[in-house]
This record gives sequence, C-alpha cells and structure tokens, in this order.
Amino acid sequence: MEIIWYRRMFPIGSCLVVLCVLSAMTGCGDESARESTSVGVETKEVSSLDSMRAAIRSGDWKTADQFSEAVLISHSDDPEVLSQVARVAHENKRPDAAIGLLVDAAQVGELADVAAVRRAVTGLISVGRVFDAMELLAEAVKRHPDQNESRRWLFDFLVIFERHTEAVPHGRELVRRRKFDAELLIELSNTEKRDLENDSLDQMVERNPDDKRPLIGAAKKLFDQGKLVGSEAMLREILDVHPLYLPAQLLRGRTLADLGRFDELEEWSEAISGLRGHDAEWMYWSVQGDWARFAGDYAGAARAYWEATRRNADVALVWAKLASTLRQMPETDGNDTSATQMETTIDAAQRRANRLSQAIQAKKRFDRAGRDSRVEAANVASTLFSLGRPWEAEAWAAIALGFPASADEPEVDVNAIRQKIVKSLRRDTPWQVIDERTELACDLSHLPKPKHGSSGSVLAAKSAPPVTVASVMPTLQNEAVERGLKFFGRTRDDLDQPGIPIYAELGCGGGAIDFDLDGWCDLYLSAAGGTPPHRDSSPNALWRNLNGRLIDIGSQSGTTDMGFGQGVAVGDLNEDGFPDLLVLNYGENVVYINNGDGTFSDATADLMPGPLSRWSSSGAIADVDGDGLSDIVVLNYCAGLDPVTDSCVDEAKGIHKSCAPIYFSAEADNLFHNRGDGTFTDVTEDWGFEPAILGRGLGVVVSSLDGSPGLDIFVANDMSNNHYYSRISSDSMRLVESGISRGLATDDRSNPQASMGIATADMDRDGDLDIYITNFEDEYNTFHQQNGSGFWLDRTLQQNLSEAAFPMVGFGSEAVDFDNDGLLELVVANGHVDFPASESESEYLQPMQVYYQDTDGRFSIFDTARSGRYLSANHSGRALWTIDIDRNGKVDLVVTHQTEPVALLVNQTETDHHRIAFRLVGRSVSRDAIGAVVVVEQEDHRWTGVVSAGDGYLCSNERVVRFGLGANKMPVTVNITWPDGSEQRMDQVAVDREWTIVQGQEPF
Repeated sequence: MEIIWYRRMFPIGSCLVVLCVLSAMTGCGDESARESTSVGVETKEVSSLDSMRAAIRSGDWKTADQFSEAVLISHSDDPEVLSQVARVAHENKRPDAAIGLLVDAAQVGELADVAAVRRAVTGLISVGRVFDAMELLAEAVKRHPDQNESRRWLFDFLVIFERHTEAVPHGRELVRRRKFDAELLIELSNTEKRDLENDSLDQMVERNPDDKRPLIGAAKKLFDQGKLVGSEAMLREILDVHPLYLPAQLLRGRTLADLGRFDELEEWSEAISGLRGHDAEWMYWSVQGDWARFAGDYAGAARAYWEATRRNADVALVWAKLASTLRQMPETDGNDTSATQMETTIDAAQRRANRLSQAIQAKKRFDRAGRDSRVEAANVASTLFSLGRPWEAEAWAAIALGFPASADEPEVDVNAIRQKIVKSLRRDTPWQVIDERTELACDLSHLPKPKHGSSGSVLAAKSAPPVTVASVMPTLQNEAVERGLKFFGRTRDDLDQPGIPIYAELGCGGGAIDFDLDGWCDLYLSAAGGTPPHRDSSPNALWRNLNGRLIDIGSQSGTTDMGFGQGVAVGDLNEDGFPDLLVLNYGENVVYINNGDGTFSDATADLMPGPLSRWSSSGAIADVDGDGLSDIVVLNYCAGLDPVTDSCVDEAKGIHKSCAPIYFSAEADNLFHNRGDGTFTDVTEDWGFEPAILGRGLGVVVSSLDGSPGLDIFVANDMSNNHYYSRISSDSMRLVESGISRGLATDDRSNPQASMGIATADMDRDGDLDIYITNFEDEYNTFHQQNGSGFWLDRTLQQNLSEAAFPMVGFGSEAVDFDNDGLLELVVANGHVDFPASESESEYLQPMQVYYQDTDGRFSIFDTARSGRYLSANHSGRALWTIDIDRNGKVDLVVTHQTEPVALLVNQTETDHHRIAFRLVGRSVSRDAIGAVVVVEQEDHRWTGVVSAGDGYLCSNERVVRFGLGANKMPVTVNITWPDGSEQRMDQVAVDREWTIVQGQEPF
C-alpha cells in the first residue's frame, strides 16, 4: 500500500514509510538483534520474552509469534515490549493487531513518549484510521501540553480535514512557543481557497472504505472550483454515513446557499442544530446570513454576519457582507442605533474587510514568490500588525529574517519591522488586539436573529417575465478581409513561443468612433511591438467605414501614434460634437482632438498635465463631476519599467517565463478634470480617486451603475480588489471607494481575482444593471447581480456561469442580444497569456464563448463547434467591443488577438425579430450623455439600458443603446433619465429604427 501524506508529514512515498517507521521504532533495527541464533536448541530454560527476542534476531517471525501471547500476559505494562510484539504481529501479516499494540504501548506510557505516540499514529493512518490517530494526538497534547511535535501533527491533521476552528488554537500555541514555519503560518488563518493536496485523503478512503470523511478534501476542492453540484453530491455521500460530521454539514450549508437552493436549508438547519459546537462556527452563521439576506431580512442577516465575525474575526468575506447588509438595512428594521453610529460601524467593517483582503494578497504574493521572499514575508508581517495580530506578525517577521536579501528585490529593514512588533508584545498580549479597532468592539446584539421559513426572495420579486423561447445560436462570420480590414496589432513578433514577458501579455485594443458623423461607425485600432516606453512600435490606424467597407486613413488623419499601444477611449473632450481619441500606452498617453474635417490634432501637450509616462491600460471619457464637460479616467497597471526588464525563471523546466503581476508594484490610477479652457488638471487626490489598496487596473466602466444621481466608476483590477467609486453627495465633488460594501470588490469568497473584461447590462431585466467580470484560469468569471439600489451579489454559481469559464483566461466581454429576442447573451474573448513549454498550443489558444439565457432563467453555453470558422476555432483573444458595421440593426463585434489579425465578426444570425436603438445627445449635460438611462416599454415587457464609457477591457463600444424586442413590432414607449436627473418621455415610437434624441427634443 502506498502512502502519500500531507507535505509536512511523510515526505517519503512508499510502503517502506510505515514498515521502516515500525521497524526503527520497535527496536528491530538494532544490529545486536540481527545476530544469528539457533532457536529451539537452548538447553537451559529461558523466558518467553527472551525466546521471542531470540526469534526476532534470527528473523524467524513465526516462532516469535508463538511466544507473543505469553509475553503480553507477563509484560502488558511495558511499552517497549508491546512495541516489539507489535513488530512481530506486523511481520506475520496481522496489521490490525500490530496497530492496536502500538496504541497500547503509547497509552501504557501515559502518552508521554513522543516516539511511541508517533509510532501509534503512523500505524493508525497506514490502515486509514486517521480519525483515531487524531483522537490519540489530541489526548497526548491534552495530557502533555509541551509535546510540540504531537501538537503540530494534530494541527496539520485538523487543517487537512477542514476542522479549522479546532486547529487554530493549536497553531497559535505553536506560534507562541516559536515552533512554526512558513507552512503553518500560511494555513493558520486560511479561510479561502484550499491549497492542500487530496491524494492522501483519497488513499485513506481506499484503505478504510467504511470511513467517508476523508472525502471532505475533494469536496472542498470542487467547491473552490465552483463545481458546486459535484461538491454537494460528495458531501451527501459523506453525510449519509457520517451525519454528525460537522465540517461536511457546514460546507453543505454553504454550498446550498451558493447554489441558491434556500428551500433545502430548512432541512439542513434542523440537521446541523443537533451537532455539538455548530453555533461556534463562523461558517454556520455566514450561511444563516445568506439565507436571511435572500429572504430580504436584512436585520437578521446583519445579526448573523456579526455573529460570524465574533467566531472568527479574520474572514474577509463575512466583514464585506456585514458592511453591505448594514448599508442596505432600513432604519426601521430593528435598528435603534443612530445613523452616525451605523455609518461608523459600516466604515469599520469595510476597512477590516479591505485589510484582511490585503493580508490575503500579501500571503499570495509570498506563496507565488516561492515562499522564500524576504520582502513579501515582511509585507505580510506589516499587514498583520496593522490588523492587530502581533504574535502572528512577529512570526512572519522572524520568517523574513531567515531569508537572505536578494538583489532582485527592493531593500527592506526587516529587523526594524520586527523590533516595532516586539515592542508591542507582553506575555499577556492577546492574539487579537482590539484597541483602536472599532469593528471588533461594535455590538449588534440588539438586532434580531434570522427568522427563517419564508420562501420569498427579493430577487424573485423583481424578476422579469419568464423566458419561453430559447435564444438562437448566433452566426458570426469574420469578414475583416472581405471588408478591407487588414490590421495586426500584436505586442511582439514571437507570441507563438514560450516565455512571453508580462508587458507583452495584455494585447492591444481599439474602439468604435464615428469620427465623420456620417452614421457609419468607424474603427480606431492600437498597435505595439516595440519596447516600452519608447515610441518605436507599429503605427496605430484609423479605419473609415464607407457603406460597410473599411479604408485605412491613419496617415491622412494624423492618428498614427507609435507608442506601445494598449487601450483606446472615445469621447467628446471639447464638447464640439465630434468624438475625440485617448490612446493608452505603456509610456506616454496621447490625446487626439477631432478637427471635424477628417483630421485630428495631437493635443497631448496642451491637454494633459505634465509628461506622465506610465503603463496605462484602459480609459474612459465622461463628465464625472456633472459640470457639462467630459473628464478623463486613466487606469494604470504595474509600476515602473521593471516589467520590461525583469523575467522569472521556471527552474523545473529551465526556461524564462512571465512573472505574475503581483511580482511588481501596482501603479495608482489617474483622474483628470476638464477645466473648460482646453486643458485638464490631475484631480486624483483632490477628488478622492484613491483606494485603500492600490490595484493593477485593466477594465473600466463609467456610467450610472447604481441608479442614484451622478456617475459611478467601476475598475476591474488584476489579482487585487476591484474598485467602485461614487460621489459622497451632490454637494461635494469627492469620491468614495466602496467596492467591498457594494459586493463588487471580490467574488463571494473574498478572493481577489485576475479581473480584466467587464460587461454591464440589465441581464435579468429587473430594471438595474448587473456586472459580469472575466478572470484568469482556475477562477470563474463573476456574475454580480444587482440586488436593490447599488448593491450586488455574486450569483455566478446560481446562474450556471462557473464551470465552463473555469479553464479559460477571459479578456474582453460584452452583453449582446445577437438575435434581437429581447434576451442578452454574454460573449467572452479567451486566450492564455503564455505558453507552458511542455503543454499543447490549444491551451494558449482558446475558444470564444457565448452564453445564452435558457428557459429556467439561467445561462447555458452555446456549442459553437459548428458555428462557422471563427467560433469553431481557438484564438488568443484580447479586447472585444461592439459595432454595427453594416447598419442592419444587428450587433457585430471587433476582436483583437495576440497571434492573428483583428477579426470583424459580422452578425448574420437569421431571425424575424424586431429591434430599436438610440443615440443620445446632451444639451444641459455633456454631449456624450454618459450615465443617461433609457427605459423601453412594450405591452407587458420592459427593458433598461444606459449610456456608458470605458466599456471594459482596452476598448470603447459604439455609443448606441440597443434593444431587441422579439416578435412584437408594436410601437414602444421610451423614458429617458438624463445625467442631470431631468426626464423625457416619448410615446408611440416606431421600432426597427435607430433614433437620435437630443435632450429635450423629439427623436429623429
């Protein structure tokens, strides 16, 4: 039997592990025991023990076994003899007897002998009796608290079996005793994704099929992968045999809540309430909070989440949910706390969630750096110290001191960090210091506990009419060449080879721009290929649309920037009615002002304050402060030029590879205010466009996202919290970042993801905007469903959007109604960032995915294998944006790639459905009317759309609000809420047309 155990326990992997441990620890490895002796020829009388030992020395195990029973009768209180008899039983193929004797040997010695305990534990796990081994270790530690080795084994076992609440006190004690290493510190407060192997647990089930509890590892892994149906089935398998196994019950409750199967939680709640210690678990209270929030019981949900923080103050997702729920809770909902006190509690909860998320990210950076980075370990120490966890912080500082300084890392005074921490420590210092941390002292016990039993849901109450007809699979044909578009905006020439540097991974973007106002939307495309920050790349290009054919007029128009091109933002910067261009580069960004005669002027020096040379990715042009003039939002990625010069090495494969983004410092984003005199000023700091944790920005959307007055800015960050900015009040031009309490900073487990693309639309037709975010492989793309005014819930799993995205690396994404049936599809451009040298090209090139809404209101994925040449092939997709290139009322797509030219996907889907579209022009507001909300009503159906800027990843969509109407061709009623709050209503508006609406005027 093979033994592969948790990495710190048994680094050897064969049946020799148990055999050698048994041999060495029972004394048979002693050379004197191997002397040749003739058994049975002794003339003098000898004792049974002497006879057994003589047989052992000669290797005659059968003869030795004949004396075992007599030896046990005479020496049942001698641990050493019991161990020797155990060896005899083992050699005679009686493992159960051998293990029982090893346990007896340890017990006879009052569990004081660490070696005897270790022998017994090793024997027990060799036959799959791991829970008996844990009980033995727990008893040993209870009787002998100074047995650090036994305590460490117990800690490791409890962690791997998802018994974290029991494990934590032992881990903390080992830290206080200074018996720790990096692995222990990483697992000590890990409430996120499981990072332990499960092979050993699977083998436990093979050895002891009657014990299903080791399946908990595989169930948690499935849960982390978003494969909740499989996870729940495995948990059921465990609970059918072990209904009292608390970790499985807890995880099942969380799985049911994430699946949205709240009707099954009544039975779950009854089952778990009979288990001892269930209400001491943060996960139990978190599920209760999710259940109450689903039913609209915000006071009960807040109380449950608060109870969860009292059980474990280190779970970021619970603090985030608490902050969000408190902000949604009506003042009459059992709340006798003043508004000021409540706001203080919300801010404190959000601040703790942010800091915990920062600690999670710091640990991830340390892990990805190989667990030997002095700088990253010191960063973890500082972050934990700010959270009020000085003992843990000091341990991390000590770990950091053990690593040598590296020339590849910045200098850090680890000793100074450690001394600062040490000065705060006393013998009686608690593990968690509460001083000056108001979130830990807040008392919400006055709120009522959840009262379950209601099957209603806030989400269900707002749902649109049910879907009765399945969407038509789109037919998208790449007609770039046929329409004259020949452009390849790649970042390097060797993107089909392993070792792509990080600065070349993002790809190039572009945008839709009707620069000549002829109604035929044109294209602007960025290129790269040089070395940042120099202007030595291939030129960008402007493509004029002449009745559906594209002509390159880049040189004539004066828009052939040669910086290292990334994203493109389109908008009217000078409010003259002609759209302008903002080109985002790794290096200096460029602003092109539309002269209105087919040419552009490079106004960078006049408009932008100073030569900012940064790695910019995406941008947006929108009137953030509502003064009628468009401002500029610029996202930045990694700081400095290290991403250009540094590379990482895969020592196992002996190749250079791309470094992870967290290897480099994040760069702050920028916000520039339009002064109205042709210049802009940097108001990043003045307007509060500064988050608690800097992000590496990749995707941006600016619009009226929460339905409240004023524009909101949503930023998708790579491997750190996403950011959501909104104005504090209409009287103050000051932004506040509230991604945590809004429910948009992370996924529903508080895992910061590698967020890139963004699709914003009313995907469930309940009148508010939902947000879909693409992420890296092993992370599902996240569907955030808006629930109420300005609060979102991660509903990815309930919407069936997790599994298909899990192996993909998603970049650009848009919500599009390809067949105009009134239901939006989600389209995602996928492609990996680098070639693993030993793996197939197909993993770098990935298929575009199109999700549609099926008749049960959830999403399914189209099988596009036979849907034309482009959709059936794999690509290295990057930016993706919308355009109607041929003006036939069907939405087309433009997609950029790393290893092939730009694709123009023309929508040739055959349907008889109707549609309507609107171009809005502001008068008392900015001409672009970013943030205007359009509501279309037709009989009992209602659709909501908004005018947005940024539009996601490195791109700008055609600025038209489009609606599919299905088979109904009746005129519609249109209601527009302009960004200044003014409203405009139009009745009997004909369909199958594209209308232009100037604020306050009749459509034409």
